[in-house]
Amino acid sequence: MTTSEPCWCSVDIDLAGLLIDGRDYYRAFCDAALKAERYILLAGWQFDSKVKLLRGEDAAQAAHPVKLKELLNWLCANNPQLRIYMLAWDFHVVFALEREWLQQVSFDWTTHENIHFLFDAAHPTGACHHQKFVVVDDQIAFLGGIDICEHRWDTDQHRLEEPHRKSRGLKHPPFHDVQAFLRSRDAALALRGLFESRWQGAGGEPLDLAPAGSATSRVAVSTFIPDKLRRVAARSAVISRTDPYGRPTNIEGCQEIKKLLLRAIDGAERCIYIETQYLSARAVGLALGARLADDERSRLDVVVILNPRAENFKEEVAIGLAQARIIADLRRLGAEGGHRVGVYFSRPGHEGCVDPEGSTYIHSKVMIVDDTFLTVGSANLTNRSLSLDTELNVSFEADGGDADLVRSIRAIRRGLLTEHAGLELPERDEELIAVLDDAAERRRGKIRPYPPPTEQELELMRVVDPEASPFDPDLGPSVEQDQRELFSNGLSVLWEKLKRA
Repeated sequence: MTTSEPCWCSVDIDLAGLLIDGRDYYRAFCDAALKAERYILLAGWQFDSKVKLLRGEDAAQAAHPVKLKELLNWLCANNPQLRIYMLAWDFHVVFALEREWLQQVSFDWTTHENIHFLFDAAHPTGACHHQKFVVVDDQIAFLGGIDICEHRWDTDQHRLEEPHRKSRGLKHPPFHDVQAFLRSRDAALALRGLFESRWQGAGGEPLDLAPAGSATSRVAVSTFIPDKLRRVAARSAVISRTDPYGRPTNIEGCQEIKKLLLRAIDGAERCIYIETQYLSARAVGLALGARLADDERSRLDVVVILNPRAENFKEEVAIGLAQARIIADLRRLGAEGGHRVGVYFSRPGHEGCVDPEGSTYIHSKVMIVDDTFLTVGSANLTNRSLSLDTELNVSFEADGGDADLVRSIRAIRRGLLTEHAGLELPERDEELIAVLDDAAERRRGKIRPYPPPTEQELELMRVVDPEASPFDPDLGPSVEQDQRELFSNGLSVLWEKLKRA
């Protein structure tokens, strides 16, 4: 399987790996920021000035502030040469109650003069900036699904009772996510170029940085290894985008991530592992279905970890109905074709025999195929993430049977699944889904079967075509024209159908 063609750039890697869950990523970000000499660039869907990056023993051992804005101020006060730039999506009003108000004032007017904050609304109507990445001193980068904001911190135990898992003083449910780490000059420079292109496209002045490639950095930065890094034994990687404007190369209708995922699914010979916040993308559902329906190909093991229910009615209509249909098709085609297909969610970590309410919220965006291909990033498996919003993924592939890389990807897959299952996995992968199904049925560990559609979902499916939803549009490369037609007509059509329901 060769998937590297649909990409923005190929980069050489000095060190790569994954940071699993908010605690480990935030610790790594703090450590990298402390070593920064020239600049830190932060791009995200959301930031919160008062989010605690370190908690509990981690905070007690820190010799620096642990809240985001206080830490950035402290860094600049102690290093006058340091420049920090923050680029955040200029969010839609529907998210207003979930966001920190007056953020431009908080980050730009009440901080050190070397900290610069900008909202970015340079995207098509109805889209959002969903990329989440950090670059430090032309040397290291983080990218993936984790924003530096509230409601993201958790440990890999995802305990039902976790005293430090609070946001704005209130407890929040267990939360799982994944962020990639790259110690790579190539990757850092590429992402710096992307950040600069977006910054100026959003109306910002040119960044006050040394010319790209000339920024010097201390040995501590160029040899930095985050604690708890799950290493990926790769010497190179590819970075792929979704971006209707194609920044920084200005290739309009850029859908590299979509092409990459479809090629990986089609090339699967043994197993596909997916953990995703949503699974509603029509193209992905069709690709998975086509591979399972191919009688002339090998049988597959397919494991999907996701959330059991939509969070609200809007999400149910926008994504939940399409997701329910895709999962029903996967289960049916798997059974008909002799494949092993397991679709699950994960309960919080708990003690005793009583099954707790709720689930660990899956926010990660990870796909592994045959233990030879791994991709992680910001792109959900939704139509909009693969066509309309801006997204960023990094992928690793073991071309030519790179045994070390295969072993490292397999270790990551099994480590993630162990975290979700809460039990010891069989050594033989051929036995894996049978063991998971049995544990889910007997309510052992944390793994549970993804539930069938509710009566409300079944009723909505009779009257609402999820593929026509204006909230999760399946757009072609001509995004501007497609989204104008969709948003002008789609909402009224949907409303009429809902009234008839």
